[in-house]
Amino acid sequence: MKKTRGKSLKAKKYVSFMVVPHNSDKVIKWKIANVYSKLFILIALFMIIVLAFSGYLAVTLRENKELRKAQDELYTFISEQRNIVEKNLSVISEVENLDNITKEKIDEFALEVKSLTQNYIDKETKTLTVSRSSALSNPAVSFVGKIAELKAILNFLEQTDIKEDELFSELSEIREDLREYLNHLPIIWPTEGIIESGYGNRLHPVYRKFMEHTGVDIGGKTGNSIYSAAAGTVTAAGKNGGYGYCVDIDHGNGLVTRYAHCSKIMVRKWQKVKAGEEIAKVGNTGVTTSPHLHFEIRLYDRPIDPTVFIGKKP
Repeated sequence: MKKTRGKSLKAKKYVSFMVVPHNSDKVIKWKIANVYSKLFILIALFMIIVLAFSGYLAVTLRENKELRKAQDELYTFISEQRNIVEKNLSVISEVENLDNITKEKIDEFALEVKSLTQNYIDKETKTLTVSRSSALSNPAVSFVGKIAELKAILNFLEQTDIKEDELFSELSEIREDLREYLNHLPIIWPTEGIIESGYGNRLHPVYRKFMEHTGVDIGGKTGNSIYSAAAGTVTAAGKNGGYGYCVDIDHGNGLVTRYAHCSKIMVRKWQKVKAGEEIAKVGNTGVTTSPHLHFEIRLYDRPIDPTVFIGKKP
C-alpha cells in the first residue's frame, strides 16, 4: 500500500449562522471562517456599545434640555417675585419722607431692620446681607435674601402695635400687604430636623441607581409634626404611589408644596390651611428606608430646589 505523500491539510473551522423564516421551509445559512468570527463579534460588540452610548447621550441631552427649561422658569418666577419685594421695600423707604417721624426714629428703624436681617440669612453664605446688585449673578440667593429682609421689616412693623407708636400708623396697610404676601410663599421649615438628602441627581437608596431627586429629605422621627410651609389649599391628601401617604398644597402663583412618606394625614382635600399649620405626621410609608419627610416645591408642575425658599437650615 502506498503512503500518502506530503503534509495533510488541516480542516478549516467555521462558525455558522442560520435564519429560519416562519412562512418558509427554506433555511438561510451563512458560514464564516473561525478566524473572521472573532473579528465579527468584536465589531458587533463595538456597534452595541456605540448604540447604547448614543441612546444614553440622547436621554441625557433631553433631560438637560428639560432641566434648563425648568431653571429658566424658576429664574423668571424669582425675578417677578423679587420685583414685588423691591416694590414693597421702596414703599417702606418712603417712611423717611413722613414729616412727623423724627431722625432718631428713622435711625432706630434702620438699625433694627439691619440687625434682624443679618441674623436671618443663611450662615453658610458667609455674607450677612445680600446686595441688590447680586440679583443678576445669583437670583436664587438674592431672592432668599430679599425675603429675609422683608420678613425682618414685617416683624419690626408688627412690634409697633405692641409699642402703640402712632408715628408708624401710616404703615398699617403696608404691614397687612406684607403679611399676606409672605403667608403664601413657602418659606417655613416644614418639620423638625435637618436635610439628609438634597435636591438633584443622586444614587437612589432603594433602587440603587442614579435618579433625579425632586425635593429634599428632612430626617425625623415617626410621629413628628409636619407643618404647611405657607398658606394655601390642600389639593391632594392620601396615598400616592412611591410617595406613600402624601399631602399637596396649592399656594397660588403656580407654587405647590408636597409632603411625602407621612404616617398620618391630618387635613382633607380642598381644606384651607394657614402658614405653619400642622397637616401631617412624619412617617415611613411608600418607597423609603427610614422615617423622614420628603419635601417638594413645584413651580407650574416642575420641581425646583426647595432651599431657594426655605434655606438650607431651619
